[in-house]
Amino acid sequence: MPRQSVAYVLPQRDSVIHGVARGRISPASSSYIEAARLAAAPHSFPRIVALGGGTGLPVVLRGLATALQADVGDVTPWRDWLTAIVTVTDDGGSSGRLRQELGMLPPGDVRNCLAALSPDAAFAQLLSHRFDARTNLDGHPVGNLLLAALTQMTGSFTQAIDEMAALLKTCGRVFPSTIEDVALRAELANGEIVDGETAIVGHSARVRRLELARPVRPWPDALRAIINADLVVVGPGSLYTSVLPNLLIDGVASTLSAVGGERVLVANLMTQPGETDGLSLDDHLRVLREHTGRDLFDYVLLNTTPPTAAQLARYRAEGAELLRHDRPLPSAGGAKSIEADLLDTSSDHVRHDADKLAAAILAIARA
Repeated sequence: MPRQSVAYVLPQRDSVIHGVARGRISPASSSYIEAARLAAAPHSFPRIVALGGGTGLPVVLRGLATALQADVGDVTPWRDWLTAIVTVTDDGGSSGRLRQELGMLPPGDVRNCLAALSPDAAFAQLLSHRFDARTNLDGHPVGNLLLAALTQMTGSFTQAIDEMAALLKTCGRVFPSTIEDVALRAELANGEIVDGETAIVGHSARVRRLELARPVRPWPDALRAIINADLVVVGPGSLYTSVLPNLLIDGVASTLSAVGGERVLVANLMTQPGETDGLSLDDHLRVLREHTGRDLFDYVLLNTTPPTAAQLARYRAEGAELLRHDRPLPSAGGAKSIEADLLDTSSDHVRHDADKLAAAILAIARA
């Protein structure tokens, strides 16, 4: 399927986005984009945007931030060259409590991304420290509370993110995919309708269809970043709670389908119990196409290094299996499969190695 060409007027901050025109988005199609691209790139480092949430997105960011630092040294002038667009549908744990009690967007995934982009490892570790049951702050990470405080002080969640980013001297930007209150709604295989990410993940029935409980507008800076990117990375991450939620925001999938930059899906390593049991990589691609109505990717990045038997045994005990890469991938559309050693062999967990993943992403961008 060819890319669907739905473009958007580039909005001013806080303005509403309206779909207006057809035509491939290109650097020449907007004075804003043209001006942005006229800025000198930091050596050969491409402008990269990563979409997702959960534990997968910080791995992508950590590796790319390290590569950016190695390329330019002082990253301060080049923060716009690396951007995270983060899902904000979490309603469990500390994020869910703060969301309910303070009426703010969930800070947890944003905190993890800011920590991943910070060159200050000690400060980043502090953000992840959780208070224990001896206090009323039980379960709250320090970083979540700092974002909550900054949101109250500034009156803006996005400004709070920028303030914390300045404190951390991050190597990139972090944007929520929307600043509106947003929740997930799923139709399950048994016909039941379930609202809320925690309830969906905790249900034993498979998800048949996922949607947002109501339409919400994208955060304008998130769309700008996608349009201006040389390469957009989606995943790795939970299919229904990290990858799809961003793509269901009005305008995100249509913009991604029309951009001129390369678009890469990082395939997961394992299935997720209760969410993607028995699904293959092609099933993941099929779900993304069915929900967005588009073929969104130019490349699918696959790991070729097998985990150890001991690693797999641990995951199988929890109901997870190695994600199958059946060939061919009929749901990949025109996307090319690229295989690489992406496994973190130093960990007992089956997870991507941040530096290997960054090297593979940069190789695609520079090809």
